[in-house]
Amino acid sequence: MREEVALAELGEVGIAPPGRYQPIVTVVKRRRRIDRFDLAVLAAFACLSVWVLALDLWQVVAHGMMWTGTDGVYLVDQMQYLAWIREAARHVLASNLFVLHPTPADYFQPAVAISGGLTALGMAPWLALLLWKPVAVGATFFAVRAYTRRSLTRLWQRRAALVLGLFFGSFSIVYGSFGVVGDLFPTFESWGYTFGLLAVAALVLALISYDRARIAGRLRWTPALFGALAGLLHPWQGELLVVIVLATELAIWRAGERRRAPLSLPAVTVIVTAIPLLYYFALGHVDESWSLARDASKHSFAIWTVALAIGPLALPAMLGYRGRSRGFLQAATRIWPLAALFVYLVSATGLSATPLHAFDGITIPLAVLAVYGVCRTRFTRLRRRRVLASLAVAAATIPATVFLLWSARGLVVPTGGNANFITADESHALSYLARDPTPGGVLTRFYLGTVVPAEASRATFVGDCLWSEPGCTPRAQLAQQLLDGTLAPSTARSFVLSTGTRFVLADCASPADLGKLLGPVVVSARSFGCARVYEVR
Repeated sequence: MREEVALAELGEVGIAPPGRYQPIVTVVKRRRRIDRFDLAVLAAFACLSVWVLALDLWQVVAHGMMWTGTDGVYLVDQMQYLAWIREAARHVLASNLFVLHPTPADYFQPAVAISGGLTALGMAPWLALLLWKPVAVGATFFAVRAYTRRSLTRLWQRRAALVLGLFFGSFSIVYGSFGVVGDLFPTFESWGYTFGLLAVAALVLALISYDRARIAGRLRWTPALFGALAGLLHPWQGELLVVIVLATELAIWRAGERRRAPLSLPAVTVIVTAIPLLYYFALGHVDESWSLARDASKHSFAIWTVALAIGPLALPAMLGYRGRSRGFLQAATRIWPLAALFVYLVSATGLSATPLHAFDGITIPLAVLAVYGVCRTRFTRLRRRRVLASLAVAAATIPATVFLLWSARGLVVPTGGNANFITADESHALSYLARDPTPGGVLTRFYLGTVVPAEASRATFVGDCLWSEPGCTPRAQLAQQLLDGTLAPSTARSFVLSTGTRFVLADCASPADLGKLLGPVVVSARSFGCARVYEVR
């Protein structure tokens, strides 16, 4: 089987001296199949990816808890995806179910649409979402494996970069507490954030296919299609690809490479990748829910927190910047961390949001640069260098992984006000609302409102402070006061009528008899043990 390699790579073993961008040749090289080491890495990545899911299922089997189908430590994000899937099952495009007033159905995301189709055929939404986990884990593993094989020449270099790219983790100070920054940890991304993990895989595959097309000297649509997929799934990775391609081509041009790729390749890749980004940009300006969610998702996640978290890998990665880049992929690998910083800064402005997502997948280029840089030092002359390298890789991966597993174990334990597990009576009430043909939304306490769109396929008054805007916090406070029975009867009735809700769902923590509190506002009431559903005018 033929494999294209740069002549500069051969310089590493003494055939050609390093220098400017070298001409490209094609040699016949036998492709190594996946070996036991790779299979062990894949198995480890797969096992870690189901850790939270296993903890949830253990609560169901051992303690009889009612699980709401979450697969991550942050419930609201999982329920947001499930709400989109519920909407996609009805009409492909999703609207915002976390407010009671009508919102346009204008959001399209391919994975959500496919899950919505499966839900329309009778599959449970949580299962339709979970099916993406093995896809994301497998795609990420093989994408990173291909990236390391194309970037590094020796077997042990590739193995070290593969393990670091998938499992590197370090500690930092997160909002004043000692911890691990989840977005920088691919395993964390596999806990419910499979769309982001898939986008990282698509970005990596786009760079690999672009490198191959550039070596072949002709236009190929594969990089553009992978880029568009990354942008639709998680726009930050689409933005990254655009910045990486443009910056790398500019760097190559400034370095004076004589053999350039056709202009159609970068043009098509950038334009096609930018189409989903323009779509998201338009959503933020024509759909009020998206505009409010963008503003609500801005956070002050300090860059020094990120720097501290990636520092143990970034420091040796700096050695990989010595000398000139040899080919597009090596130049792109060097530019990727800088591009991530650029996207992070842009996302912190009014143009975007959630800047931390710009660093999803950052361990991949840093791992390649670190291994490449260290191997160009005197480290290669040390005795027992493989043992030392193995110990270093273990120290850079195992402690943070163990800490993250331990932290997740504490976060998924059933607690009051956390709807990853609810009571059987609350589950029966939600099932009733899902079956009742009467149209209308639901007013309930915040934690239960989080699951109403996913479990009952209805809009909720409050449940997600990205999407229950404007005034999410006042909404939640008013709902809690109503359910706690601390509002005066006249105030409670006026509040309920002002929301336009059809149902009020009293959870098992509600001590008040809302039938008496709301009086003539209530049309009917149904009890489900400790939970109650009131239909109101």
